[in-house]
Amino acid sequence: MFGLVYISIEKYIEYPDDSEIMGVDIDGDLHRMNRQQLCRYMDAVLPESGFFDLQSTTKIRLGCQLLRNFHLVKKQLKKDRVQFSSTTESAGVENDGWI
Repeated sequence: MFGLVYISIEKYIEYPDDSEIMGVDIDGDLHRMNRQQLCRYMDAVLPESGFFDLQSTTKIRLGCQLLRNFHLVKKQLKKDRVQFSSTTESAGVENDGWI
């Protein structure tokens, strides 16, 4: 119920120009989306739908977990890159910047 009221009120709210948030550039398509569209986007990419109905703290917690997962993947990729480049160098193969 509250969500429907919020959606109707949101039509009249002006949001700040947040094309950059805390040092992170926001893609233009995401910048142009309203709250409901952003929540639908999250529903489309997450394993389960219902993002709009989550409480704010739960959304922040989910964002923190996604960011942690992203950094763990980056760390693993960096580790794999170092391992791969050291094995290719010893084999006489050039990396050519691909990894």
